[in-house]
Amino acid sequence: MDVLVIGGSGYMSSAVVTELLDAGHRVTVYTRGKRPLPDGVSVLSGDRKDYAAFAAQFEGRPFDAVIDCICYTPEDARADLQAFGGRIGHLILISTDFVYGPHRRLPMDEDTPTQALSTYGRNKATCEGIFFQAWAEEQFPATSLRPPHIMGAGGQLGGGTLQGRDPMLLDRLAQRKLIPLLDGGQLLIQPIYHRDIGRACVAALGKPATFGRAYNCAGPDCVTTREYYDMVAAVLGIEDPVYHFLPSAAYVRAFPERAPFAYHRMYSLARMEADTGYRPHTPLRHAICEMVDWLQANGADRPCAETEQEAALAALMWALDEQLEALLK
Repeated sequence: MDVLVIGGSGYMSSAVVTELLDAGHRVTVYTRGKRPLPDGVSVLSGDRKDYAAFAAQFEGRPFDAVIDCICYTPEDARADLQAFGGRIGHLILISTDFVYGPHRRLPMDEDTPTQALSTYGRNKATCEGIFFQAWAEEQFPATSLRPPHIMGAGGQLGGGTLQGRDPMLLDRLAQRKLIPLLDGGQLLIQPIYHRDIGRACVAALGKPATFGRAYNCAGPDCVTTREYYDMVAAVLGIEDPVYHFLPSAAYVRAFPERAPFAYHRMYSLARMEADTGYRPHTPLRHAICEMVDWLQANGADRPCAETEQEAALAALMWALDEQLEALLK
């Protein structure tokens, strides 16, 4: 197929491009031209936010399919419809698990209500709705993939903590600094390796069964956030990392836009496997090892410089432990 990837030079989207090339597809990347691309890729440069120019660039340029990795707003989705309506065989939207709301039955399937808890999630849910309405009314062939925590070389480790993605995590663990885990690290996450998202795109391309449908796109391993950090520490050869309990309710009150991180993120992959024959398979440990190697080889792991807030929070947590122990005696 001739496949256009919108935003194909980023952390996740470059992995999508790699998998398309490996599968034998001809790939064109639409990008602002600020990052290198692999050999064998055709390039179109432009700004997708200039919607008139965006649509004009694709006039007379036929593609079999489009994978949009940077569709973040309803205006972006409508621009895709204007540029590609009636002209392509398939569009795949890279969405997010942030479209889901607070009502969760585990493992979550794609019929879980999309009552997003953040602006980012609400915008992605609206984009999905625009594409699915276009399928229902105009037979515009669109599919949505909903990856959760994305992993792989090029990204930072961390999640479900005060810091989130943390460029200082490796040194933080090495220095045995306290890591405040939401709800003590008992929240479930199901990370996905970035190249598995690319493989899911390859598996879904051109399949009519996927048109007008959304798919969870998560990895094979579901772990608690504490287990996630334990695995990172084990790869580094660090024993007994120092954790503490950070109440998720307090965290969400302080950072309401980060609310999705305060819920279990465990997903059913049955629909994807049934409709595409594919199920993401890269083990979590493999992704962690690759990320640690990349961070260390590229100098992307920073020395830990504890903030005043982090130091004060650690002191408060240890003092609370002592007070609770005294109260319970």
